[in-house]
Amino acid sequence: MNSCLLSESEARKNVNYLASLDFIISLGFGLIMPLFPQYVKLLGGGGLEVGILFSSFVLTRAILAAPFGNLSDRIGRKRLILIGSFLYALLAVLFTVPTSWPGLTLVRGLQGVASAMVWPVSEALVIDSCPAASRGASLGKIVMASNLGMVVGPFIGGGLYFVASQYLGFSVTDSFKFPFYFTAVVALIGAIMVWANVTDAKSPTKDRHKISFGKLLRPDGMDKQGHRNLKVLYANAAMEGFSFASIGPLMALFLLLEYPNLHADVISVIIGTAMGLGALVAFPAGRLSDRISRKKLFVIGGYLSFAGTILIPFGGVLLVIILLLAMRSMAFQVSSPALRALQADTVPEEVRGRLIGMLESMSNFGSVLGAPMGGLLLDAFFAKDIGLPDPFSGTMVPFLIAGGLGIFTVTLVLLLVKEKPRPVAEKESG
Repeated sequence: MNSCLLSESEARKNVNYLASLDFIISLGFGLIMPLFPQYVKLLGGGGLEVGILFSSFVLTRAILAAPFGNLSDRIGRKRLILIGSFLYALLAVLFTVPTSWPGLTLVRGLQGVASAMVWPVSEALVIDSCPAASRGASLGKIVMASNLGMVVGPFIGGGLYFVASQYLGFSVTDSFKFPFYFTAVVALIGAIMVWANVTDAKSPTKDRHKISFGKLLRPDGMDKQGHRNLKVLYANAAMEGFSFASIGPLMALFLLLEYPNLHADVISVIIGTAMGLGALVAFPAGRLSDRISRKKLFVIGGYLSFAGTILIPFGGVLLVIILLLAMRSMAFQVSSPALRALQADTVPEEVRGRLIGMLESMSNFGSVLGAPMGGLLLDAFFAKDIGLPDPFSGTMVPFLIAGGLGIFTVTLVLLLVKEKPRPVAEKESG
């Protein structure tokens, strides 16, 4: 039963403004992400240090996503999203203070705290606001907006770096700091926008009873198949998080090592272009998941995405690598809204915040392990001879591990998860 307090127009307004917030926050996130590996290298780090930097973010988010989801069930989603957005803006400025990569890692870890307040909670608020029949489309809109921000961000970040270094006379180090100020401004705009326009969709529960870990695995109100679905989705989140984190944060460093003549702004454009092509399919894929099987779309997109991951180091030519990056991104954006809707269909409404937060935590715990492991493997095996003929080399090792694990976890969902039937009326109205 849907206990949403909003009218249809208010629900639509919530989805649109939360999508705008995700765009703005992701814009700042994408703006600095391609610059991070090069900034860490400038401060004396390498692939392992890049992985540790990424892990510090996802570790704090993994630890806090479920507790913040629980807190949002009790005090309301909007309040927590606002706090996280303002904190995100403050921390963007603090990124300019450290003069070594450990200091940068500390600030990045604090940013994970802010992220845990915003992303899983805003997703729960979107789910609160929408009937099941339009869940896929609404989550697809959120995913598309987030990814558009990630797409536009690298172009702006690369542009700001270029302007600061080439026209404003900044040093290389100070040029890397320049985009962080822009990130703080856009995050502040997002917080003000949410404060003025977003409404909580359901009344907070006053129940302060703590839920044990066992209850998170087997919450009340679910049948045996539902419990199995949830356990498989937890496992999928952890393994998928490991797989993507072991490659994603290092993609800029991989391009820098593979093509040493590429500059930071060019790498930002390459990554932004690949992600841009992927962002185009998120919303239509979400709508399609409301009309056909969510699981089917997730499986198709997942297999193609992880196959693209395996093939990247074999690209050889830069254009081929860009096309493979685009294929990987587009396939992932086909699978992502469908998976989120499948998760939303599975969890009971009364504990939605904490269970969505727990799924986010599992993904982030996987990322905590994946990011440094990917960096360690890249440092250890890049361009090394592993006893196989060309085009095989050590460079393929982290990509093969990430892609193989991803294919395995998609297969788990295919074989073990049973999609919850939706009423005929909902399917027709979707």
